[in-house]
Amino acid sequence: MENVSWFERQASWFEVSRFGAMTLMMTFLSCFGSIGAMYSIENHFYLGLVVCAIVTMASNAAFIAQIPAKLCLIFFYVGLVLNAAVIVANIFME
Repeated sequence: MENVSWFERQASWFEVSRFGAMTLMMTFLSCFGSIGAMYSIENHFYLGLVVCAIVTMASNAAFIAQIPAKLCLIFFYVGLVLNAAVIVANIFME
């Protein structure tokens, strides 16, 4: 049995169903980033707004540019983690 990491399996799945996965991931991360941006605006946390906008747009740009699958996934997961961090930070700021 081949020892393949979780990330390698994700990258191969992404490559097989690239356009469907891109659509789902772009939509999800855009909505998730919008939630973080909304909370940041409500709490006047403009650094969080900038972070949400930059990582979400960078991930979407990576998908649209059709860069290699591993880089697309890295951009997506970084965007997910940073947007989640901004949302959690905003929850504690209320």
